[in-house]
Amino acid sequence: MFGYIKPLKPELKVKEAAQYDGMYCGLCKQLGLSFGPFLRLSLSYDFTFLSMLKASLDDSCPKYETKRCILNPLRKKSCCASSEPLIFSASIAMLLLYYKVKDNLKDSGFFGRLGSLCLLPLVSSARKKALKRFAGHDRVIAACMEDQAVLEQDGCTDVDRACEPTAKMLEFICVSLSEDPTERRILSRTGYLLGRWIYMMDALDDLEKDIKQKSFNPFLPADRSDVSGQDLKEIRENAAGSINLTMAEVVSSYELLPVRHFKPILDNIVYLGLRETCSQLLLKGEK
Repeated sequence: MFGYIKPLKPELKVKEAAQYDGMYCGLCKQLGLSFGPFLRLSLSYDFTFLSMLKASLDDSCPKYETKRCILNPLRKKSCCASSEPLIFSASIAMLLLYYKVKDNLKDSGFFGRLGSLCLLPLVSSARKKALKRFAGHDRVIAACMEDQAVLEQDGCTDVDRACEPTAKMLEFICVSLSEDPTERRILSRTGYLLGRWIYMMDALDDLEKDIKQKSFNPFLPADRSDVSGQDLKEIRENAAGSINLTMAEVVSSYELLPVRHFKPILDNIVYLGLRETCSQLLLKGEK
């Protein structure tokens, strides 16, 4: 995932910001504990959200401890202790990172491929560790990534079809956050919509880059030679419309979840954070 699912920090209370930062730090430590210190660099807001969402549906709330940070070892701070939500998110992060690196080996330029080639042994080792518990997730992620690659190679300009593999992948991941049948049905819809939203946000973020590099983007026409500034503005507005509709459906689905912990933080992310991230992308495009 890409770091788009994050809170609007100024709207969080001090204690809520501390809880969120503690979950973020806890995931960082879990990545180091499970897969090695270098792979802490794969830490993202999206997986922090995944950890918090899974923890919010559990009966017991995760424990927080005071620990030192690797970036500032002289100062102790509150940190979420190792728990099932953190282990789950860290493992899924490694599976996705492995297939992302494999994808970059095929699609990137020379230096991109070189960097991916250097990373491959490290992420392959991490994937093997994650497979011990999450082999089923690996199979689904691999199939969805393959379907995504085929659609992009075919130059699919149907945004709904282009979003489908990522949506299905997030649907499967989110369903496994709970064992309760009712919660799983809601999580299925929420995950599917979040997958659509993330894919469209990434496509919106990459519009200018994909025009320059002649890369696939579902919002762009097959012929990029005569895309004017006005055309790009209209494309961005249409993309924002699709993203906002999906965001509204995410909200409707999320409201059905029986959130037991971290509700103010999750509300902030869903109601404010998603909208703010989209607004920032649009503002960047206008500039």
